[in-house]
Amino acid sequence: MAAILDPRQKMKAVEFCFPQLFPSNEAQENISKVRTVLFELYDEYVAANDHDQLRKRKISQVGDSSMDAIISSSTSGWNDFDDFLRQSETFEPQKSELVDYLEKGPQKNGPNANPVQFDCLGWWKMNRLSYPILSRMACDILAILVSTVASEATFSARTRVIDAYRASLSPETVQGLMCGGDWCRNLHGSVKTSKEISLPIS
Repeated sequence: MAAILDPRQKMKAVEFCFPQLFPSNEAQENISKVRTVLFELYDEYVAANDHDQLRKRKISQVGDSSMDAIISSSTSGWNDFDDFLRQSETFEPQKSELVDYLEKGPQKNGPNANPVQFDCLGWWKMNRLSYPILSRMACDILAILVSTVASEATFSARTRVIDAYRASLSPETVQGLMCGGDWCRNLHGSVKTSKEISLPIS
């Protein structure tokens, strides 16, 4: 999901990587699954946004109810005119933010741009007016730190080590986390030590 919400990649990241990871039939099936889950997740954000808007509307209606009676007589002509316009014009169905975002295609990197330094969250912040719902979804997903831990470390009493192959955090961040953890344990006197237990063989 995070790759799709990177404006430089969108669905092209999935369409590029999956055929390299899976057989062709399975790759297409998995691409369809990702697209389905993406739209389902977006629909949840739309529903949550609609609920928020309805709640705000109800709150504003309570405060504005006294003014409605005064204004209604002067605006009734405009309301009738708006209804007439709606009936006489044919509107194309409005695209969702997600469809619009995906249809525009990936954003190209500039000739002197460093792809590693691209600020994805900054891009969504700048485009939040164009994509108010999708930008909220992107911020929730892209703000999650992603790192993996060796499965054997779950059951191991030894100190956990994160290597370059098992983490997607930058090396500086990993080093900072590990040094900070060691510093805190030293400060509070809870340095991890590995104990050797020898058991007699019967």
